[in-house]
Amino acid sequence: MELNTEKNPILYSVGTYLAYIISRRYYGNVHYVWCTTKFNDLGQPPTLNPCKICRGYLEQIVTGDRHARVIGNNITGILTGAEKKFNVGIIDKGEYNAIKDMVSTADYELFLPVLYIIDGRKVKSKCKEVPEADKASDNSVEYVIENLEENEFETIFVRDILSGIVAPADKKAGE
Repeated sequence: MELNTEKNPILYSVGTYLAYIISRRYYGNVHYVWCTTKFNDLGQPPTLNPCKICRGYLEQIVTGDRHARVIGNNITGILTGAEKKFNVGIIDKGEYNAIKDMVSTADYELFLPVLYIIDGRKVKSKCKEVPEADKASDNSVEYVIENLEENEFETIFVRDILSGIVAPADKKAGE
């Protein structure tokens, strides 16, 4: 289903501060996002609900839960993206290795969520509906934007909101 920007002028996505930094520094400030039309639609699966995704990161970061997979999944996504960018020549071997080093030494704090608030009118032609087989559920509303540019979104950095209030666990991502 094509994005209806009259009904849904705003899209929401959640990433991590580390992924945001890497996209800015190495990918020309072009971001890959998986997004939806509501921030906290309880009818959406938790893996697609931006509010619940933020909470998932925060719970793992604050508690230091080694069994939670939220950060591990983000690490996998960042490394997969870096490998793809290397394979198509967007980054070179040195940059690819620098990204791998950043990820392997990242403190939990770098995985604090970043909320992307995306102007649907600016990205309508870039929005690709997620194929049924890849959707979180049969009824979920999901889009991918492979090349979200700086002028197409605003960000809310949870780290700025929580600074001094919530202390992240003193752990590295691989611990």
